[in-house]
Amino acid sequence: MTGYKLSRVLTCCWFLFSVCCAYVVAGGWRVVIEFRHLRNFRVLAKERNYQKAAQRLNLAQPSLTRSIQRLESLLGAELLIRGQQSMSLTPSGELVLSHSDHILQSVDNLRIELQYLQGKSSGYLAIGASPVPANTILGPVMGQFIEQYPDVHVELEVGPWQQQLDKLLKGQLSLIVTDIPGDAVGNEAAVQCFNLPSFDAVFCTKNTHPLVSRPGLTLADIRRYPLAIPRNLPTGVAELFGDLFLPFRKDFAGLLHYDAFPPIKGALMYSPMVALTPQIALLEEGARGALQVITPLDMPELNVCFSVVMLRKQTSIAASRFLRFLL
Repeated sequence: MTGYKLSRVLTCCWFLFSVCCAYVVAGGWRVVIEFRHLRNFRVLAKERNYQKAAQRLNLAQPSLTRSIQRLESLLGAELLIRGQQSMSLTPSGELVLSHSDHILQSVDNLRIELQYLQGKSSGYLAIGASPVPANTILGPVMGQFIEQYPDVHVELEVGPWQQQLDKLLKGQLSLIVTDIPGDAVGNEAAVQCFNLPSFDAVFCTKNTHPLVSRPGLTLADIRRYPLAIPRNLPTGVAELFGDLFLPFRKDFAGLLHYDAFPPIKGALMYSPMVALTPQIALLEEGARGALQVITPLDMPELNVCFSVVMLRKQTSIAASRFLRFLL
């Protein structure tokens, strides 16, 4: 084993030891909360039913009951409000559930990393991405990464970056790639951000559209045609275009909000629609030649910024390697 790998293993082992031993000081004694108590409580908290939780855990119901009682005793707090027909969590129970999710997810991730370092299993990389980078910059990068590291199992999840940030903070994602600048992400104490190159945002339409050959094109000319714009424009962008993107203006001609650009290409080809999109989206083979960028004389300067967000304390080898491909 190389010195680097040995160092990583020792670091991981120390982290595993520190996470595995959850201590509570009570009456001058240290008592250890076992993982099984946390796992059992997490399943019960989500099922809200002893019988269903016991079935999921493959436990006898009395064993599950004793496990939860033991956890409450160790913590010195009541975690559940037990009713005849239902069950709910106390404030202490909500707090324990939140920490349990993070602790258990961290340990699961650590186990995967240790096995990967020791050559016992494939690596794992869970990528979250906003729709725009998912449909533009990520495809080629993932292809290059998998070609060089075929022993890594990659998961790609596309969705709003705010939801994915929550999953990243819980340890459910290795990193996220989003279409906002890093300084707009927040959570500076928990995450680190890496800005990627930005791209111009442009209007485009089919190459036979009347606006393609119109001299002296302005935003006023675009008002006459249906528009397709990203659903989640960065704060302040819409105001740069006046009331152009408002569905209630007097000369309204149609508006389509989209999450991903590929389906919009068909709409552009079969209608007089005009779309706002990062110019990189038009570099794909299917878009080149079929679509044309149109630039109004009064077009505001508009850039689309991409960034990579990772936990400050992330230890994923696969995530660190993937970041190098992006940067």
